[in-house]
Formats: sequence, structure tokens, C-alpha cells
Amino acid sequence: MKRKYDVILFDMDGTIANTDPMIVESFHILYDKYNNGVRKPDSEIYYFSGPPIRQTLKKEFPNLDQQMIYEEFHRVSRKLYDTHIYNFPHCREVLSELKKEGFKLGIVTNKMHDLSLVALEVLGLSDVFDYVVGFDDVKNGKPHQEGILKAVKHFNSIQEKTLYVGDNKIDLDTANNANVDCCLVHWGPRELPKDISPTFTIDSYLELKEHLYE
Repeated sequence: MKRKYDVILFDMDGTIANTDPMIVESFHILYDKYNNGVRKPDSEIYYFSGPPIRQTLKKEFPNLDQQMIYEEFHRVSRKLYDTHIYNFPHCREVLSELKKEGFKLGIVTNKMHDLSLVALEVLGLSDVFDYVVGFDDVKNGKPHQEGILKAVKHFNSIQEKTLYVGDNKIDLDTANNANVDCCLVHWGPRELPKDISPTFTIDSYLELKEHLYE
């Protein structure tokens, strides 16, 4: 069988790492401290995963010093990494197989670079990915195409041979802006808009390989 892609790039939160418990608990702590204990429901906090965190913090805490609350979020959330983030089923086994089969694997995320590395370490995935593009590695975060194009260049590949895997509309917009194919996953708590059209969708990592060969 012939490979359709040489490079597979992944979003982090909601795609590689189940960080929803960490994000929810972090905002619970911040609401309790800075919003008189008035919390948003978890069903709304789930959608904080995807956009740059500074954007979300400005929306949730508009009257606070933004650098302060940004640093506070990272202080709070970092303490939860060891206990509140998880692998998705079959993630490591499938990605390890893809790497052995010669696919070049990378991360393009709106998460900061160092925290992305921490998450990969906690999940036991540090040896799987060859390249990580975090929010602080580019001038323009997702949905801008800069991160994907930077990874494509790093791997000395082309857009036509690159697949981006994510879990929300921002990821699809990022892939479309970069002119690469997009896979969206269905295993998170966030509903995908019904009017979007990724290249394909999957419900489990076990389905991914079905779409990588022709």
C-alpha cells in the first residue's frame, strides 16, 4: 500500500492529551479565588480548549490584570498535570506504530511549548513526536497557518503530503488556511458544527490508519 501522507501533525488538548479535567479544575480554582466562587458550568469550560488561553482569560476575567491572571492560570494548572491529564485510548500504541512505519509525527498547538513538552512527558509520549510547535514558537497562533507551515518546512515535506489531526473547528480552519488535509476526532465532549467538512473524521485512534494509505 502507498502512503497518502508523509507528515502527520496533531493538535494537543483534546486530540493527543485529555486535558479537560485539568482545564475544568483550573478554572474552578480561578473562579473561586477571583470571581467570588461563581463558576461557569463544566459544559461551557470544555469549549475553553482550543483558543489561545490569553483570549479566554480576557473574556472570563476582563477586570483583572491580564498578565497576572495569565501567570496565575499557569501556576494553578501546572500543579494539576500529574493528576488531571490522561491519554486517549489506543493513542500511544497507534502513534508508535505510525512512527515505526515511517510517518513523521509532530505537534502544532496553541499550548505553550514548554507545557506541551510537560504534557507529553506525563503521558509517556515524549519519544513519539519529532517536532513541537507551541504558541510561543510562532508570531500567529491557530487558526493562522504559520505553525503548520513551519512544521512542514521542518520535515522538508509539502502540504499535499501533510495531514493535520484536531478536535474542533479552529483546527479545521487552521488546516484549511495551510492547505493541508484535516482529520477531526469525535471522542471529546465538544460537539462539532454540523456544517463543517473535514477530509475525514474518526471515533477512535484505531480508525486513523484506515485513512493513511491508498
